[in-house]
Amino acid sequence: MSESTKQKFQGANAEGDLTGEERFREFMKTYFETAGRKEDHEWTNTLAPYLKLGPVTASGPHPRVDFTFTVQPQHCNRLGNIHGGCIATLFDFCTSCPLALVSKPGFWMYLGVSRTLNVTYLRPAPSGSTVKIECEIVQIGQRLATIKGTMRRVEDDVIIAVCEHGKFNTDPAVKA
Repeated sequence: MSESTKQKFQGANAEGDLTGEERFREFMKTYFETAGRKEDHEWTNTLAPYLKLGPVTASGPHPRVDFTFTVQPQHCNRLGNIHGGCIATLFDFCTSCPLALVSKPGFWMYLGVSRTLNVTYLRPAPSGSTVKIECEIVQIGQRLATIKGTMRRVEDDVIIAVCEHGKFNTDPAVKA
């Protein structure tokens, strides 16, 4: 997340006046508004034009966010299928997003940093195909969280990859 995106996101939440889903939608709106600008060199910007937000479930024991992504030739390996590194990058970004649903000052406001990202590749997705990325918080505490990701081809609902993403909360302590 770029510094300007962090500032805008945090400013909207400093008083905790937004619900989890409102916080998440503000984060995503800010991200997609800034993605692709020449002055913003965030590396995920090359994926943003092809990534679309799907359903959001903020309530319940396992908040979740879904996305769709249309595979482009620049995201593919020599066989014309989405590259494993691209899949890992999508999982890294997308599985971090549900944390915005539960964030509040001092609790996952920066969305943490990755400790582990275990990806299992199962099947290909060719250039031009669309994949659905389902992201669900499995466990969250003050400092550690585990998020599950599943990537499916939209055309036949076949799972192409799964991941488990371990995150560490880097938020500074909240002053009383």
